[in-house]
Amino acid sequence: MAKANAKATAERVDHLQGMILAGEPNTACLTYARQTWGVSRSQGYRLLKKAWAQIKDDIDETGIDRQELLSWAIQTLITASGQAMKQKNPGAVVACIRQLDHMTGTGYNSHRGYGFHRRVH
Repeated sequence: MAKANAKATAERVDHLQGMILAGEPNTACLTYARQTWGVSRSQGYRLLKKAWAQIKDDIDETGIDRQELLSWAIQTLITASGQAMKQKNPGAVVACIRQLDHMTGTGYNSHRGYGFHRRVH
């Protein structure tokens, strides 16, 4: 297959960025790139890396700070947890709570805190 020109490569990166932002995992993006564009595994990873770098650059350009992003993530997880409860999906509720605990460090099993580490005897 012929090598993609700069415009085609940019379009591919944009498409992968859209897939990532829509919640597709890296493996699905890689599979899509390989099947749709006939690229090698290593070229697929290079395109994915560019897509992730583009996402990072977009976030950096907005000037959003860490606290704003954390606030947005907490709100999103709370909303997702509420939707999971309405759908009677306890696994998803637990996953949301676990992620909130991990992000905020407020839970019993948190690795943050005051230097207290449980010992196994």
